[in-house]
Amino acid sequence: MVPLVALVTTLVLQAVQLLVMQIAGQRRGMSLSEVLMQWDSQWMTLISRHGYSGFAMGSAGTPDGEPIEWQSVAFFPGYPWLVRVLASGVRVLTGAEATIAVAQVVSAVASVALVWGLGRIAVDHLWPAVTGKDAASPLTSGALTVAVGTLALGAPMSVVYVMPYSEALYTALAVWAVLMLLRRSYLTAGLLVFLAGLTRLTAVVLVLTLAVAAVVELWRWWRTRERGEDALRAVVSPLIGVAGIVAYLAWANGQTAAIGGYFAAQDRGWHSGFDYGAATWHWITTSPLDITTRVGAGGSVDGTMPGYAISAWSMILVGLLCVVSLWPLVTGRLPWQLWLPAVAVAGMTLGSDGIMHSRPRLLLIPVLFLLLPLVVRALARLRAQLPDRPWLASVPVFVAVAWCVVGFWVSVEMLVEFAYAI
Repeated sequence: MVPLVALVTTLVLQAVQLLVMQIAGQRRGMSLSEVLMQWDSQWMTLISRHGYSGFAMGSAGTPDGEPIEWQSVAFFPGYPWLVRVLASGVRVLTGAEATIAVAQVVSAVASVALVWGLGRIAVDHLWPAVTGKDAASPLTSGALTVAVGTLALGAPMSVVYVMPYSEALYTALAVWAVLMLLRRSYLTAGLLVFLAGLTRLTAVVLVLTLAVAAVVELWRWWRTRERGEDALRAVVSPLIGVAGIVAYLAWANGQTAAIGGYFAAQDRGWHSGFDYGAATWHWITTSPLDITTRVGAGGSVDGTMPGYAISAWSMILVGLLCVVSLWPLVTGRLPWQLWLPAVAVAGMTLGSDGIMHSRPRLLLIPVLFLLLPLVVRALARLRAQLPDRPWLASVPVFVAVAWCVVGFWVSVEMLVEFAYAI
């Protein structure tokens, strides 16, 4: 039930998302392809076609510019190289067309896997914890999968899950890694984190989560002297998981040794470096927070608004969500396996400098992981009250539609209306 519902939910929501983006793009004279092929989408597809060199972006990669790899190595290879391998077998299309088509297929399939994994977490772990029952009925499993799929694919900036971006692939790997941790399948979790580590640097938080799981299992074994094999697998898993990150960083450091290695390239090309939140604080305290404002100084239309306001609010709200999540964590309603990577990602993002208007997409994982138990608990309470109040059945539909309307509006604002896109 869960995989089938995940497939249908993904197809419906992403079809609506694409339709909304197409209509919004046409109003600005942009095709759907032009809307989706912005910023990092270009980097992903160019790396897929050419590798980390052999192309130009702006002045980088030109005879008079810096080597392109001083910027391109910022993008981990998991997604673009998967697209490259799959696109190599496509003969009907050629060059960029094949790459873009395959990239979007990879993102769509990864989105299905993402919703499937969220559904399994909700059905197999969160629902029994809330209701005290061992298993959900097929109807309940389907409803839970639709709910968590809507949470993910209707979220603000969820448009990145249908773009040639690594977000869908990385998030799917992260979700399934957490699911394997909840199942105590540590070697599988380690392998998934290894693949995630080839996809995004953010996978370091997943390695941290594996390490904490190893400590927990060692403590359990020390107290009981039982299930020593679980402790051994848990200890090995972070070693497997970290290998992907280490391998890529070692290669990238060699390519960028002239400027100080991978992190120097991050800072040089993207102004990205950990500053303990100084840049985030400055942005929040100096940027306008009115998301309806479009008029700048002198009465002219300002293309940076409300994009800047959305970026600031995403940081404020996710920061508050992390603080509020402490209560369900300590009361046992939020598994630490969901809480730790979510808060760690938020900490990495909010504690770093960089392109601030990319924050709404970078903070998607904290939103998904921290709101997931809340969605399941709300549905459990609703189900218990339905016999006496059947009209409550319309509430989740209204909430889901409202969530998608807000989420799709944010995607349109940041990708179509915003002067600097994402």
